[in-house]
Amino acid sequence: MEAHRVRVFRVEGLDCADCALKVEKALSGVPGVVQAQVSFASGKVYLHLEVPGAEKEAERVVSALGYRLKPEGDTTRGVLGPWRWALVSGGLLLAAFLASLFLPGLAPWGYRLAALVGVFPLARRAVATFRQNPFSMQTLVTLATLGAMLIGAEAEAALVVFFFLVGEVLEAYSVAQARRSLYALSELLPRRAYRLKEGGVEEVPLKALRVGDLVRVPPGERVPADGVVVSGQASVEEAAFTGEPLPRPKGIGDRVYGGSLVQEGSLVVKVERLPEEGFLAEMERLAEEALLKKSQVERVVDAFSRRYTPAVLALAGFVALVLPLFRGDFLGHAYKALSLILIACPCALVVSVPAAIAAGVGRGARAGVLFKSGAALERLAGVRYVALDKTGTLTLGKPTLVRVVTFGVSTEEALALAKGVAEGSSHPLARAVREASGPKALPSEEHRAVPGLGAFARVEGKEVGLVRPEAWDLPPEVEAQVKALTEEGFSLSLLVREGVPLALLAFQDTPRLEAREVLAELRRLGLKPLLLTGDRETSALALGTAIGLFPKEIRAGLSPVDKLRLVEELAGRGGVAMVGDGVNDAPALAKATVGLAVAEGTEVALQSADVGLLSLAALPRAFRLSRLTLGVVRQNVAFAVGLKGLFLFTTLMGYTGLWTAVLADSGALVLVTANSLRLLRSRV
Repeated sequence: MEAHRVRVFRVEGLDCADCALKVEKALSGVPGVVQAQVSFASGKVYLHLEVPGAEKEAERVVSALGYRLKPEGDTTRGVLGPWRWALVSGGLLLAAFLASLFLPGLAPWGYRLAALVGVFPLARRAVATFRQNPFSMQTLVTLATLGAMLIGAEAEAALVVFFFLVGEVLEAYSVAQARRSLYALSELLPRRAYRLKEGGVEEVPLKALRVGDLVRVPPGERVPADGVVVSGQASVEEAAFTGEPLPRPKGIGDRVYGGSLVQEGSLVVKVERLPEEGFLAEMERLAEEALLKKSQVERVVDAFSRRYTPAVLALAGFVALVLPLFRGDFLGHAYKALSLILIACPCALVVSVPAAIAAGVGRGARAGVLFKSGAALERLAGVRYVALDKTGTLTLGKPTLVRVVTFGVSTEEALALAKGVAEGSSHPLARAVREASGPKALPSEEHRAVPGLGAFARVEGKEVGLVRPEAWDLPPEVEAQVKALTEEGFSLSLLVREGVPLALLAFQDTPRLEAREVLAELRRLGLKPLLLTGDRETSALALGTAIGLFPKEIRAGLSPVDKLRLVEELAGRGGVAMVGDGVNDAPALAKATVGLAVAEGTEVALQSADVGLLSLAALPRAFRLSRLTLGVVRQNVAFAVGLKGLFLFTTLMGYTGLWTAVLADSGALVLVTANSLRLLRSRV
């Protein structure tokens, strides 16, 4: 079956979460569109098409709603929102006010004209979207404006429309700033690159680069594309997407990200991924996907808002039609009802959660934390335990040969034999043998691997192997050495020739430099770290002690199934975040309350996790950002609900009127958006 084609568009004029729901509902009914996903936070729509050309009909449907579909890369500059209508309405309102001072008889007509001109674009959009949402803010403002004119409140009607239009302009500006900040990473790429060619260097635009090109990056310039260093030494600053301010030394064989800054030195980089397909683009894609997946609190707020508007409108109907039968004053109650109609709009409440989630996801992307969904960001704030894998997570995942204990041969001969065997093996310990300093490998042939035992080869006509000591029949003196080295926490490999032990090779996986500080920071955040590893207990205790873990925080000798069971148990005792990097961590990552994978790990682990970490140092930042974002969400919801409740009460009491109701809505929208934008500048 042919896969559906996905087209991505930017929706011009998408300034509120309610608008996004309307557009998504309309596009879902377009023939040939299998699925439509609209993200208010990113301002984009993802169309899953099964019929070629269906996007043309989608553009027509969206245009009828008062919005416009633009290609993903097409950006609009200048002032956003209905600013022209706001200027005209404001000018007519000012003229009417001046007329009230010098020509009082013309003032009512001036206010009516200002109100009608200002309400026209709102009424047009209200009519276009009435079937999708009969309770849109445009509909409510139009009803309130026309109603106010009918009861003789022309000045307030004009003021209501003007304030609302200004509010929409401010809202559009705030949303645009949030989106621009969210995707500012792509702006880190330079506009040009210095490509090496025969005879010198040529300056070319980024689009001219191809995989395999060699580019020179001088000091003070940004790397144009993801690649590997083939020449030079430099200090490279990657703070924009790792969150770590200190530059890292880079040399031959090291990978560099497009957008990273060369501070000192110069590099020649071989391009491995095109700029538009590189790491920065992948981060933006993950952020966009996260914004399409709603958190639990977002679903709750959406459900509440769907009930809030009809309830307040019913109250407005009661005030306008029932209360006058008992209290009289029809015009006074009608005025209160019109104010309640404006208060019935849930826009500020609906925007309060996605705006904060979007800002949190965007801030995370620049702090080395890639959230795959708003739900993961929300859940992370509530966990109590942090389960960490050992190899590749708390350690570099690159064991090094640190000691050779020989039995009847020289160290040089043992190493030469071991390197000969290691030439045909991809095991991490074999790689460590090949990279060890010392003599070169002896010529070898007939390489083979025996699962659960080790690697073998024919060296100088004899069979030589690197095997697991516990799987071999050992003489007493060798067994004593194995026991002593094991108690010191080393991983061991036994070199044998024709079945006779020649040497013990002791390996050690280097702890990450930041591991101790990360664990201390987790404790300061009130979290309980646990080390889960399949290594022997002595090895696990040696590493744990070195990085500041207590014995009771170490669980050694665990199989992948054991890890999974322990994670399930911790998830039921208050929530657990599992941090890993390998294939064997994938089940536990998927089962944890939140799974976090180190980006240097395997693809399987990254796919199973809810959050990607560009480094272990980003782990505490993920927790701080999650808690900070959830705090902003609570503030936004409390502010939106509290402001609506306050003006609902004061309107019923007769203390506030139409224009204050508009300020309660538009002002709340701008304030919750501005409060969310604080996250983009927060220190995590």
